[in-house]
Amino acid sequence: MAELDNDVAAEMIEVMPEEETRICLFSMGEDTYAIPVELLLEIIIPQKIFPIPTTPSHVLGVINLRGSIVPIVDIRPALSLPQQSALGQIVIIKHGAILLGISVDNVSAVEAVNAGSIQVIPTDAGGPLSDIKSRSRFFKGIIQREKGVIALLNIERLLDDIKLT
Repeated sequence: MAELDNDVAAEMIEVMPEEETRICLFSMGEDTYAIPVELLLEIIIPQKIFPIPTTPSHVLGVINLRGSIVPIVDIRPALSLPQQSALGQIVIIKHGAILLGISVDNVSAVEAVNAGSIQVIPTDAGGPLSDIKSRSRFFKGIIQREKGVIALLNIERLLDDIKLT
């Protein structure tokens, strides 16, 4: 009987799935980025953005989203990417009490990835003043795929760096 119990326990361990993380993939320029789906409220098409005087240049303005005033930001400067001339899509996220729209080129998918496939970026990546190092502080990790690398954004750090006023 003890042998039977050990066999059952061994089989149960083998079939337990790896922990998955659901992410939303989007592109900005040639790069692909992701955010955890838990932060994602919705994806909207561009609409009239009302500029606000005296805000930083990365704050594009605000929109009225079903009665809520939502600031729209361009995170490209934080990621050392060139400014975009035309609005693609807007990813609406909620982090704690903060409701925010991020301008992206295109949202491509929502996928589940194994948590173990997310590689942490070493703190010494790149040189002391390189773009890689300055950009990588906004990444929680990277996900290696057949089609290239996806950077999983650290929204907390981005929000700390982005000044809305």
